[in-house]
Amino acid sequence: MPVYPPDPAIEAAEFDARVAHLSSYFSQPRFANITRPYSPRDVALKQGSAPVLPLPASLLSDKLFRIFKDASDKGLPVHTMGAIDPVQMTQMARHQQVVYISGWAASSLLTTGNNEVGPDFG
Repeated sequence: MPVYPPDPAIEAAEFDARVAHLSSYFSQPRFANITRPYSPRDVALKQGSAPVLPLPASLLSDKLFRIFKDASDKGLPVHTMGAIDPVQMTQMARHQQVVYISGWAASSLLTTGNNEVGPDFG
């Protein structure tokens, strides 16, 4: 089966569809107070031609935003705690709505003998 170069009209249509999708994504309420120095077209220009998959981090950040938005709408707090390592986080997860684990703290856990955590640089 011969391979033909992509049709410019099809490429242009796919690019326009990506720009429209990004415009829709950027206009979600989650990003209402975000100012970007670039346009959806600028982002689409930097993307490859492979389809963009929903990454686990994106799915979880959407879930976290929904939790905060629902609590805010109801005037309720979101109770959370910080964990020192992934094992502690999995033990806490069923008892807390949100658990935060610092990447730096988790990576430094094996550097001391007493589980003391230093500052989280960011």
